[in-house]
Amino acid sequence: MPVITIREEQQVNDGFLANVRIDGRDYPNIKISDPFLKSEEDSLEWYFEQWLQYPMLYTTRAADVVVSIREYGERLFDQIFADRNAYTDYVGLRNNLGTLRFEIEGINPEFQALHWEALRDPKLPRPLAVDCVMVRKSTKPSSVMADVNPSPTLNVLMVTAGKTLQK
Repeated sequence: MPVITIREEQQVNDGFLANVRIDGRDYPNIKISDPFLKSEEDSLEWYFEQWLQYPMLYTTRAADVVVSIREYGERLFDQIFADRNAYTDYVGLRNNLGTLRFEIEGINPEFQALHWEALRDPKLPRPLAVDCVMVRKSTKPSSVMADVNPSPTLNVLMVTAGKTLQK
């Protein structure tokens, strides 16, 4: 499975410096910042956290936000693949999106808070997350080590959603 890793290296004043690794080739010092202003981020928050509860209201505003999500994803894509060679490597993988995996690695919550699932190739009809695996990883070392004893038993917790019947 081909992998594109976007790894936060350092936080800077207006964003992050990241290393983009595409199937083993590194592209360092890629500048990544939030593609949106605070007001635009507020609109996304409204859409994802409030409007979806009452989708019959404010439909014009919601339609505008949907269009902005596409713009957000394309701006983020342009930052990641600004290096011509990185873009060329990506294009070589684009024909098999179902096998492509994106790994987003970072320490800062602000880096992880970027809307990586909106990442969108302007030449494709939908966000990459629809066809590719998107994985977020924290590179922050854990402070607690857990000792796990070997066991011949595998315990599985299964959680399902169900509808409660009212009498």
